[in-house]
Formats: sequence, C-alpha cells, structure tokens
Amino acid sequence: MKKLTLTLIALAAAVTAFAQFPSGLSIGAGYGSTTKNMKVKEMKIDEKSKMNSFFAGAEYNFAIGTSGLGVAPGIYFQYSKGDFLGEMLGGADDIDWKESSILVPVKINYAIPVADILKIVPYLGPTLEYNISSKASKDGETEDLYDIEDGAKYKHLQLYIGGGVAFDIADIVRVSVGYDYGLLNRFKVDMFDDNDVDYHFKETGRLSVGVAYLF
Repeated sequence: MKKLTLTLIALAAAVTAFAQFPSGLSIGAGYGSTTKNMKVKEMKIDEKSKMNSFFAGAEYNFAIGTSGLGVAPGIYFQYSKGDFLGEMLGGADDIDWKESSILVPVKINYAIPVADILKIVPYLGPTLEYNISSKASKDGETEDLYDIEDGAKYKHLQLYIGGGVAFDIADIVRVSVGYDYGLLNRFKVDMFDDNDVDYHFKETGRLSVGVAYLF
C-alpha cells in the first residue's frame, strides 16, 4: 500500500511538471502588418492604409501555480513603413510613412501539452504602443507628424486588445501568431468649427507573426 501511494505521488508530480508552463525569459523577433483607418463620416471619407513592421524584444512569463496558467509582460521595439493616406492631405498622392515605436504587451496565457516536445499556448491581453517618431516624406521633403501646427495633433499612444496562439517546441523555440485591435483615436482635431464632425483615425487591426528563443 505504501509503495502504491508513493508511486501515485510520483506520477502526479510528473504530470504536474509536464503540464505547467514554467516561468522564464524569451527573446524574439517578428513581422507585423497594421491597417490604419481614417474615417470622417460627414465628409464621406473612409480610407485604409497598410504598414509593414518588424519588431524585436523580450518577454518574461510568470507561472501562476502549477496549472499551466501564466502572465507574460514584455517590451519590444518596432519599426514600421507604409503609405500615408493622401486623402488627409487634400487628395495628394500617397506619401512614404515611417514610424518607430515601443510595444508593451501583457499576455495571459495557458499552456496545453499535446506531445512530449510540443505545447500549444493560447493567450490574450492588452498591448500599449508608444510612438517614438512618425514621419511622412515625399519628393525629398519630410514632415514630422508630431510637429503639425494646423489644428491636428497625432497622439503618441495606442491601446490594443487582442490574442493569439503560440507553439512551444521542446521548450526551446516558440512560434506565435496574434491579432490586435486598436481602441484609441490617434488624431485630435481642432480644425473643424462644426462639433458634429466625427473624425476617426486609428489602427483597426494588427496581425503579427513571431519566433522566439526560450531560456
């Protein structure tokens, strides 16, 4: 009886160790595609533009007990490039648009072991983005969007909410796919005298694919 009890305890410990998503650091990089949407209903403007981005950074997962649940805050640097919406400049041609930003995600995750060397880790949570710089250029001329003085102010902050799924291979490599939705209007506009003008400009979607090394 004593031997059976010890065997069951050992088995339970082994299953628990296998199931949990241990605390640890991960360093990775990836590619993102962001859709920016400008909408002014009263002016019948509804345009979208794409920005391609590359990001790199780190996360640290804090395991919550031994259930497989964890919380992983992180920090990433992101460089983005795309076409500026020409409609915003009175119908001008699209303009080259470049941005640098810091991303701070907080991911609530749950590890699901599916094989000896594979875990599926769905996650969700918010991501705060702070734009360091945002510049538009055309024909050799460049304008800093944070120096606009005509009544429109481009905001530095965006708050995303989203989720995704990661695949941990042999507790060494992680491949992840995620999608986030921007919640904040990025432009503060004071140029319209009519308070009924509803002006929106924000990131309506951000798709990302990443690879990370697990320590």
